[in-house]
Amino acid sequence: MATAAINSKQCFICKKEKSNLYPCGGCSENFCSQDLPKHHQEHVLELEKIVTDCDAFQQTISEQQQDLYHRPLIQQVNEWERDSIMKIKRRAEDCRQRLIKFTDDNIAEIKKKLNQFIADLRKMRDDGDFNEIHLNNLRMLLKELEKELEQPLNVSILEKPTSFINKISIINNASTSG
Repeated sequence: MATAAINSKQCFICKKEKSNLYPCGGCSENFCSQDLPKHHQEHVLELEKIVTDCDAFQQTISEQQQDLYHRPLIQQVNEWERDSIMKIKRRAEDCRQRLIKFTDDNIAEIKKKLNQFIADLRKMRDDGDFNEIHLNNLRMLLKELEKELEQPLNVSILEKPTSFINKISIINNASTSG
């Protein structure tokens, strides 16, 4: 009975016993003369679907070539750039505000010193009690106050490398062996 099943000639689609069946080279199934064209038509429809998918993919490629700046990775780089610029701007504004505060404090301190300097200068002039050494010291003190106004002694800018802004890189995972 097993021999009869193996030698059985049955169409894969209609399941009828037929004396003439035609094998499909792709799926290795047997088809009768009425069903073989239907099976082939299924292949034609599938091929047309692949052609349509290929055309759609080709259109997608064309659109992406037209608008490279809207690709997801480009968008990610743009977002990193905006975030980094905002961090820098916030940090710069914070530093400016601190410098303004230090400068105001420094000017107030210099004004105190200058007022004392002027008071001492007037007293010296009124008393007539001065010589070249006093004059040289007065010039030196005035120059020190001018210098302190230009560049405060207790304030400077320190730049140091940090990971304040994350560095980004582009990695191409395509390996080239050589």
